[in-house]
Amino acid sequence: MAKVKYKQPTLFKLPELQEYFVLISPTEEVKSETKKLKNKLYKIIGRKTENEYSVAHISLFKTKYEMDNHLLEKLKKSLADIKPFTISVSEADAFSHGTTKKTLYLKIDNPKPIQAMFETIGEEFKFKKEILPHLTIEQNLPVADFDKIGTDLNAFNYKNEWICDRITVLKMNPKKGNYKVIEEILLQ
Repeated sequence: MAKVKYKQPTLFKLPELQEYFVLISPTEEVKSETKKLKNKLYKIIGRKTENEYSVAHISLFKTKYEMDNHLLEKLKKSLADIKPFTISVSEADAFSHGTTKKTLYLKIDNPKPIQAMFETIGEEFKFKKEILPHLTIEQNLPVADFDKIGTDLNAFNYKNEWICDRITVLKMNPKKGNYKVIEEILLQ
């Protein structure tokens, strides 16, 4: 016999879910050089985009929680055994988003440590998906703009490496429409 679920009215306001973005933040040098690559792209396509102010990062995942400490506790637990590791970038590449948009990014030369960390986080957060870690230069670029670059992306190659020794947690400020750093979780 099937169970019937009744909708029970509540006397209390339900808590609002806050939006969080969990990522790896590169060094200031890498952020600066990625910004230069973005500006080079803007010169080629003849305009800036809505992503002009986005800061270079490696996305891990976005999620919603009621309270900061619930998310942070789970993240810290999942990262407890993760040691710092080296991330290196060198070559530009692109993703297609259907037939209308593309993303220009820097490949991660050694994605396995990031993928392993992501799997460990996924076990704690009960999600099963894979990622292809990358450092975005510009996302959701219309194909007409992307075609101005041509097929040779070598002008956007950039070689660097850094030690990933922390994970950055951002929280969306719904009034301002932007994210703010709420914590950096150090890898042990």
